[in-house]
Amino acid sequence: MNEKQNQNQHDAYEHAFERVPDSKRKSLLSLIIVLAGYPIALSNFVIGGNVAIGLSFSEAMLALLAGNLVLICIVVATGIFAFRTGLSTAFLSRRAFGKSGSSIFSILLAISAVTWISLNGDIFARLIDTTFGWWFLSIPVTAVICILLWMQSAIRGFKGLHFISALGVPAALIMSAAGVIAVGIHTSGFEGITEYVPVEPITFTAGSAAVVGGWVFGAVITPDVCRFAKKESHVLIAGAIAFVIGCFGLQFAGALVAISTGYGDFTAAMAALGLSLIAFVAAIFCLWTTQDNNIYGASLALQNIIKETSFYGKITHKNIAVGISGLAALFAALGIYDHIIPIISNLSVLITPVPGLIIAEEAIVKSPNSEKVVNWFGIIAWLAGGITGFIALQANFFIPPVIGMGTSFVIYVVLGKLVCKNVSTDKSEVKA
Repeated sequence: MNEKQNQNQHDAYEHAFERVPDSKRKSLLSLIIVLAGYPIALSNFVIGGNVAIGLSFSEAMLALLAGNLVLICIVVATGIFAFRTGLSTAFLSRRAFGKSGSSIFSILLAISAVTWISLNGDIFARLIDTTFGWWFLSIPVTAVICILLWMQSAIRGFKGLHFISALGVPAALIMSAAGVIAVGIHTSGFEGITEYVPVEPITFTAGSAAVVGGWVFGAVITPDVCRFAKKESHVLIAGAIAFVIGCFGLQFAGALVAISTGYGDFTAAMAALGLSLIAFVAAIFCLWTTQDNNIYGASLALQNIIKETSFYGKITHKNIAVGISGLAALFAALGIYDHIIPIISNLSVLITPVPGLIIAEEAIVKSPNSEKVVNWFGIIAWLAGGITGFIALQANFFIPPVIGMGTSFVIYVVLGKLVCKNVSTDKSEVKA
């Protein structure tokens, strides 16, 4: 096999099994475009709106800033380790969990991605149905069509993500800004917004937790893109810009609209003001640039599982992406909308501690477990983080995802250093 054929083979698997080569690293602008495309999502309008109507304006802004600062720290820290190793999120997790342990995490990533894709397919189908009275297709059929469209960029790998994001990011931002300006005009320029008093107040903890919890899954899988960076500084710059624009920017817009109209849902607020078409066009790009990233990330996660089977190297990225999209389309067609929220809530408790493990391994323990079947102290730290995060969520204490990540980080460091120390001592005794 010549060099060109060998490179084409690696491209077919989207460099899932090895570090991204220097020749395939992308520019800072490309990194910003693709990373920004992911958090530019309708859910961020909703998160910003719900936080804003439950807090005073100043508290809401503080909650949005605090939550996004946590997300950016996760993105930058894990992204830098992805740059150094050239590995995706799933394969990076091997260094903390071992082979089988990382497969469990990969399954959770894939399930989470599929549920989010199917949920958004269902939501967008309902939006189409309510926006256009003449629409003749059923909601399940419409949802399937939407998901199959999102699949078109995901199956083409980084190139496909970049193409859609290059179109979608500017379009989504322009249409969103137009919507906010229109709402401002209809509401006397957001008059009295700083004096807003919530009718049904929520706590600052609940508000900041909603911001982090709503997008921590997205932050966790950003290494899938950051591994294409050329420099560490590019990860820092691109990650900060992408989440300031995509997460905080859209949440801020959602907050303004919600306080001014009383609607926490951006599309509902726009519809009430007769601006459904603007909201619909913005939604097209917001959803596409996010869901193709979910399909892409789920494909890489499944490749991590496949690597340990007889199918290793036999199933391309495109084939897996098609399978994931098909499964999500099936769930959407079966009406998963009514059952999916509890699934997502429970999965998020187990996914949020993982950045703590990755950061602890790469920054402090530095004893990769990629060749182990299971790294048990990684599993213990993971479960401990999930349990404490769940308890914090039920008790409405601090920011539950941060509690989970912090717990997993501390326990992994303690156990990792203890195990490494014992191993080193044993080796010294044998040598003596």
